[in-house]
Formats: sequence, C-alpha cells, structure tokens
Amino acid sequence: MKKILITGGFGKIAKHFVQNFNHKYEITLADIITDDKTFTENVRIERADLMDFRICSKLCRGIDTIIHLAGIVDPVSESEKILETNIKTTQNIFKAAVESKCKRLIFASSAQTIESYPIDVQVTKDMLVKPKNIYGVSKCFGEALAAYHANNNGISAICLRIGAYEFPKDFTEMNARDLSAFLHPDDFNQLLIGCIETTNIQYEVLNAISNNRHKRLDITESIEKVGYQPKYDSFTLFRLVAD
Repeated sequence: MKKILITGGFGKIAKHFVQNFNHKYEITLADIITDDKTFTENVRIERADLMDFRICSKLCRGIDTIIHLAGIVDPVSESEKILETNIKTTQNIFKAAVESKCKRLIFASSAQTIESYPIDVQVTKDMLVKPKNIYGVSKCFGEALAAYHANNNGISAICLRIGAYEFPKDFTEMNARDLSAFLHPDDFNQLLIGCIETTNIQYEVLNAISNNRHKRLDITESIEKVGYQPKYDSFTLFRLVAD
C-alpha cells in the first residue's frame, strides 16, 4: 500500500476520502484536533500542530504522498492570522516533504485564487491569479511554493483549485455562480485518486469542480492530465435553472 499523509485530516474532505479509501492506502491523518474513534482500519491518527516544523518533519518520514488540506478556510475575514497560519503551515509541510524525499505533494488550493474575475468569465489554469480575499492570497502562495519545490527540489506537485465542495444533503441555497463552481464530494474523491496514482507529473495546477452545465472553472486539463471523470451536474442535481 502507498503511504498517504493527509493534513487537516478531520475536516469533511479528508473524512469522506478516508471513509471510502482506507482499504486502498495506508493513511496517516494529522490534525490539531482529533477523534480517535472516527477511523480504524489502515488509519493512523496524529494530533499535530503544523506551525512546528519538527512535528511536520516527523509526520513526513516514510510517506509517499501528502495531501495538504490543513489551514484556515475563511473567504470573508481579512485577519492576518489567515496568512500567518496558512503560509507557515504550508511552508513547513512542503519543506518537510522535500527533506523526507516524499514523491508527491497534493495541495488543496481554492477557486478563491481567481475569484476577482467577472462571474461570466470561465477561468483556465493559465490565466493569472486574481484573488478576492486574503484566504485566496494564502492559496496563491501555496501554488507558488509548490511550483518552486517541484521545479527545483525533486518532488512532484499538484495544486487543486477546489470549488464549492458540498454534500447534496447539506444543500441550502446556491445562486448560479455557486452552482457553476459546485464540487460533489464523490467527484473530488475520484480526482484525488487520479492525482495520487498518475505518474510523470512534475507540476500542475488543476481545477476541481464537477461536470456542471455552466462551469466557473475549465476542467479540461484535469480530465486530460489525471483522468478526471466527474459524474455530477449541479444544475441537474438540484433541479435549478441558471439565472
């Protein structure tokens, strides 16, 4: 089994992935708050503060692939803590991954890196970043840091610009823009598998949304590079018509 480290291991993205694929990989979950009763088979749980590089270094030893989900998710606040936490923890885990000779980094970036583009513009990965908030700025840093390490320090890196990740059962209200960026958790699991298993990648930024009728982000390269096969269309799933 490949050895996978998932930071932010008790967030909803990590939990859904592990519940479906703990039989496929030997997984270590690292988070600042943990619940030892949530997972059992093939899952190791580590309570960890990623602001401490020594802890990150220990976590990365013997790991094949790191899925870095940890950080403050807040597209509203302009708090300096967002930058301080997201930049420092990302810097620590990436440096530790390189020093431990991990093979691949998968970085949870965000559609917030491009959210200042007009809502009627479909964004491709080759367009300049245009964040609308400090959270998006912190994700731009992560993409740049991943590119630095991939191009200079012998590690493969994939950055995933995650859209509106939401379980259908939790649906409350989304406008047309939100629907265009919707990401079904099962689709994202399939994308993560592609990112873990696909070889011969040095550095990529891939968009992560479902196969929505109207797409805020272009997923062509996600399909071509890692075999992404999204099944869900938000406009059909929620039976809504775009404005």
